[in-house]
Formats: sequence, structure tokens, C-alpha cells
Amino acid sequence: MGEVRRLWRFGWLAAWLAAVVAAAAEPRPLSPLRDFPGDGANRLLRVESGYDALLLRVHLIRTARASVEMQTFIWTNDECGRLLLWELIEAARRGVHVRLLVDQMFSEKDPATIAFLAAVHPNLEIRHYRPAFSRLDPSLWQQLAAGALAFRSTNQRMHNKVMIVDGAVLVTGGRNVENTYFDHATELNFRDRDVLAIGPVVAAARQSFEEFWAYRHAVPSRALRDVARELARGRFRRYDRREDWDFGGMFGALGREADDAALIRERFAARLRPVRRAEFVGDEPGKTRGWFGPAARVTRELRTALEQARERVVMQTPYLVLSPAARALFRALRERQPTLQFRISSNSFASTDNLLAYSANYRLRGLYLEQLGLEVHEFKPRPAALPELFRHHDEMERRAAPRLAAGAQKRGPFLCVHAKSLVVDDRTAFVGSYNLDPRSERLNTEAGLIVEDEEFARGLRAEIERDLAPENSWVIARRDFPLGLDKLNRLIEGVISITPLEVWPLRNTSSYDLRPGAEPVPPGHPEFHRRYLEVGSFPGTDGLLSQKEILTRLYKAVGAPLTPVI
Repeated sequence: MGEVRRLWRFGWLAAWLAAVVAAAAEPRPLSPLRDFPGDGANRLLRVESGYDALLLRVHLIRTARASVEMQTFIWTNDECGRLLLWELIEAARRGVHVRLLVDQMFSEKDPATIAFLAAVHPNLEIRHYRPAFSRLDPSLWQQLAAGALAFRSTNQRMHNKVMIVDGAVLVTGGRNVENTYFDHATELNFRDRDVLAIGPVVAAARQSFEEFWAYRHAVPSRALRDVARELARGRFRRYDRREDWDFGGMFGALGREADDAALIRERFAARLRPVRRAEFVGDEPGKTRGWFGPAARVTRELRTALEQARERVVMQTPYLVLSPAARALFRALRERQPTLQFRISSNSFASTDNLLAYSANYRLRGLYLEQLGLEVHEFKPRPAALPELFRHHDEMERRAAPRLAAGAQKRGPFLCVHAKSLVVDDRTAFVGSYNLDPRSERLNTEAGLIVEDEEFARGLRAEIERDLAPENSWVIARRDFPLGLDKLNRLIEGVISITPLEVWPLRNTSSYDLRPGAEPVPPGHPEFHRRYLEVGSFPGTDGLLSQKEILTRLYKAVGAPLTPVI
């Protein structure tokens, strides 16, 4: 009788284990994003909301059947970063092959955490782009030595942002992995943009990922010395259950929405539209060879698109730091088409996340207006469109309140432009990772989609022009100097701008805000200074000559030699 009981218990246990394994192996329902016919068309959708961008990623991971590849410049160990890691671990346990390729310099650097991820499941692999001295977390001295021994190689980073699911769905654009990119931060939140793509264009993105994955400087976690040491010790903390992860009380609703097929169909699948032509463009690993090598692929493709412009170019970039080659291109376009309009949306002093890049822009913006004829609009940190652009702003305000009271942060939630986009004559559009700065041009690898489709281009232009509207941005214009003093000041600025130091305090340009009730006109219009109010070089700050303003002026004065690597 005892033997029978033992056999019965063993049989029950075996049946229970079989049921658990079967449940774990059972594939999730097919995503509504996979309902489209294989007709050879590329279908695209811009993803503007940070919340929706995170929802989309979680949904795609949960419905993946065979593979997930993700490539990113930044992966931060915060709530959003941990959520996506947990979802990827769960996918690996279901049998999905997961590969993460992250830039070592700007991603998680805790060897114990990476040791856990390296050991959690054989289906999950992580590689790190260009780690210094084969370490995840090199010391300051090792970083300095790497820069001294190979300055360009150390500065050459992987700026691509790509997600591919089952070789059939692509997400690419400007978003890294961090709370700030998904509307889940209590202070700075990025105004960013992705494109969701389904169709033949996905194959080119996957080929690019494979090239980076096989690159000699893409190093597996287990091959990093400090990670290998943690693995050998075996004492790193494990995060095997969802309860082990700190999500800060977030993602309850998002987790439910990610499994809601009707919601995913309405918010994403039903809004996908076929386009006439879409091409994935990406730089090769390592970018160009040396400082003076030929222009990289994405730079060449964007130059070609700009050279076709006849009427209007609308651009959005977080950093506006034009290299000499870029200035020469804009100058040539202006000379060939004197009526060609250039409208650019970028960050203001109050919204920027990169003070050094803004300082370089501040140093050059007189040249942008006077010589290149650019119309520059600088984004307000709390624009009138904030409720529309940042739907969960109120929730982040509530989370920020105790942190502000405790002095843990200085500002409430605000927006900072991080989208990188281009529209030429409402015919050609680009959405990707490319900034208008020397790093994207010569150092960082970049990726994105070039789209030739009038409807897609017009929709993107409307989105950018909403951001540069007067209620959402300040416009940069020439100051209205009396007695022709602007000409004298321009001469002094021009002479000083060719030297490494800039100590002349008076600028020919300033920021302007539309007066209440006035109709907007472009800078240079005879009525401009009647309709707009000058608000100074650094509007939106909390006081005259704040620490941030002092640093900006200091960088402007002595930062010219740093411009090529900004």
C-alpha cells in the first residue's frame, strides 16, 4: 500500500510539473501587429508618446515567438529599464532567443547585476560595445588611459536604437532605455519619437544588427573581467521572481494594457499605414576609419536628401551644433535656392539636457541666422502642449512632490527635445538617432528610416511644427539695436568667433516670445519686433546669472576646441 501511495504521489508530481512546463511553453496569443498580409508593403506608424513607446515594447516582448534583438546607446537600471529586463527574461524562459547589444560607456555598470543576467538563462545574451580594457566598470585611471592610448576609438560609440521582434517587426528612432524616454521620470522627460515598421524594411535592420553583433568590439558579458570575477564567485544577487524587482509601484495599468489585444489594435495596428518607399539606413560598426575618412552612410544619405530640397526643410534635433562641413552644405543650398526655408526645432537653455552642446549652439547661432538663414525655435520646458505631449504628467507631478519637498530634485517634471527628424518638401522624411552635431556626423554610429511618402512626410512636419509654434517654443532672432550698432557688434562677433576664445558678452541674437494676441510672423518680417517680446538669451530660468547660465557663458568662451567631439 505504501508503494502505491508513493507511485501515486510521484505520478501526481510528474503531472503537475508537466502542466507547469506546458503552461510556460504555451505561446501567447499572436499580436494584432502580425495580422497584415505579406503583400510586400512597408507599413509605418510614428510613436510620439513615451508611455505608448514603453507599452509597445512590453507588448512586443510578451508576444514574441522566436527572437528579440535590441540595440541601444543607454540602458539604465531604473524602473523602466528593470521592467524591460524582466519581460526579456520571461521571454527567454518561454524559449525566445533574446539578444541585447548595449554601449558600455552609457549603460548599466554593476558587474554583479550583469553577472546575474549573464547566468539567468541561456536564451538571454548580452554584448557590450567597446568596453575599455575588457571591463564593464573600468576605473577612472583605466578610462583616462584608454582615452590617451586610443582617443578616437574610445570616443567612437554606438548610438543606434533598434528593436526587432521575430524578424518581422521593427521599432527604431531616438529612444534609449530609461525612465526619461518613456514619460516615467519625475524631472526631465524626453520629447522623443520612434517609428514602428512592418514589412520588407525589417530585414535590412536585422542585417545591420547582425553586423554589430559580430563586430570584434562587441564583447559578451562573460568575457568582461569584472563580470567574470562575479560569476566565478557566484555570490551575486539573483532576481528570479517578479517580486525581486523594484518597479516603484509603477506599471500596473501598463501591464494590463500590454495584454489587451483590442487596445493594441486600436492604438497601434489600426494606425499603421503603407508607404511608397521606406529604407533602413545604418552606419557600419566602428563608423568611418579615422578622423578624415569618407563620410559614413547615414551622413551621406541625409546629405543626399537635403540636396533635393527646393522649397522647405523642417528639422528637429536636441543639439544644434553644425560642423564646418554641415555649414558649407547649408550655405550651398541657400545659394542655389535663395527662397529655401529652413525651420529647426531644438532645445532651449531651460529645456536642454546637455549644457556643453547648448553652449556650442549658443556660440554659433549668430552665424546660423546671419550667414545660413536658419529659422531656429527653442523648445519651452513646459510648453502649452504639455498635457497632449506628456499624458501622464499629473502622475509624475504627484511623484515629484515629496522629492521636491525633501530637496532630492530642483524642478518638477518638464520636457526636453530628444527627437531626431527631418522633412524635405513634404516628400522625404527621416526618423532615427542622428543629431545635428559632429558626433553623429563623424564619431557615433547612427541608424534610422528614410521614408519617401507624402502622407508620412506631411504628418511628421505637422508634428514638428506643433513643437515650434509660439506657445511651445521661443524663436531666435536678431536684436533690434539702435543706430546701426548691430553691424558693429556683428563685426566684432565675426572676428572673435574665429579665435579659440570668445569673451565678447554682447550677442546680436536673442530669444523672443509672441506678444499676447499678436499673429506670428517669421524673424526678418517688418512687423517682427512689434509682435514679439525679447525675453533674453536664457528664458525660462529661475534667476539672473544662475549657475547654469554662468557655465554656459564659460563653455561658450573656452569651449571651441571641444566642438568636434560634442
